[in-house]
Amino acid sequence: MSIPLPDKTMPPEENYQSTTPPELTAESPPPTSPPKQRSRWLKFGLRLSCALILLTFLFKAVSWPIVLQKLQHLDDGEVIIGLIIGLSGIIISSYQWQSLLDGEGIHIDLRRLINLYFIGIAFNHFLPTGMGGDVVKAYYAGKEGHNTAGSVSAVVMSRVTGFVGMLLVSIPALIIWHAAFTSWVIITFVLAAMGMCSALAVVFFAVTLLPQFIRGRWARYSIVTSMVNIGMTLRESLRHPRALWSAIAYGVLFHLSAALNYYAFAMLLHIQLPLPLFMVIVPLVSLIAVLPTTINGYGLRESAFITIFATLHVDTSTATALVLLADAQGIIFAFIGGAIYLFVHDKKGLRTEKAHLKRTASN
Repeated sequence: MSIPLPDKTMPPEENYQSTTPPELTAESPPPTSPPKQRSRWLKFGLRLSCALILLTFLFKAVSWPIVLQKLQHLDDGEVIIGLIIGLSGIIISSYQWQSLLDGEGIHIDLRRLINLYFIGIAFNHFLPTGMGGDVVKAYYAGKEGHNTAGSVSAVVMSRVTGFVGMLLVSIPALIIWHAAFTSWVIITFVLAAMGMCSALAVVFFAVTLLPQFIRGRWARYSIVTSMVNIGMTLRESLRHPRALWSAIAYGVLFHLSAALNYYAFAMLLHIQLPLPLFMVIVPLVSLIAVLPTTINGYGLRESAFITIFATLHVDTSTATALVLLADAQGIIFAFIGGAIYLFVHDKKGLRTEKAHLKRTASN
């Protein structure tokens, strides 16, 4: 599935505090100025074009009859097992999110958080030009917990602690199994991880040490605002070490489940690679897919997987079949999220509002 890593950083152009997320129904998003709207559509067009170009070049080199033959002969029971493992990753991430929300004094039922997580996946897939799933999750959790700032902090820190958990899983595996990878794979992983660590360090120290330089006219730039928000979140979250350690532990479990998810699909296709290799491959691809050059990482993710598998002597058709299985899983989860949003979410929202009104009236 699309693995929820800093693959999807919090979009800088959105203001979490004041913006209502667009609906999957016919309701319109908040009005924006024509120049900003044109800029947003231009970015979308460029990212969509990049994704289509990458996928076109990639899939032209694939023998589709062989790919379809491999997919047609999959065992249905084993596919379901792979989907269950993917579902376990969503549950683990929801536990991680809940631990961070608890640290912010926001207490929401785990089942509700799982529903919101699915809804976030749906927004990522179906509304790539609007707000991402992280914004939707932060908005609704903040609304139900009556603490928008704390909800945003929890969502941001779920990405940060997930990244730390990823490093704790992938670095030991890379050290032990480095001989299996070519030098460019190792160098790419190290540079990507260092780049992400450096970015987090920069925003943290910029907010902590240089507050006077990020005020005034600089505050008008959306990227500066985003950096300030992330830096402030990092600084404030250090005051809740227990919640952070718990979230990092869940991040480790998530990345282990993500590696096992791809390993299960690989076994279906008779790809004979040991599980520890997927503990490096999956995080590396997730870091590559973070680059904001395509829609939802499509094109980048597939190209990275197939290229890395080629260095491990996995033929292109088999690697493509594996990638399509993972993409199909993400789309299935997105449809589940869309169904939850359209048929369950509104009823839950009404019950929450009624309960809030009753509590207010009783007080």
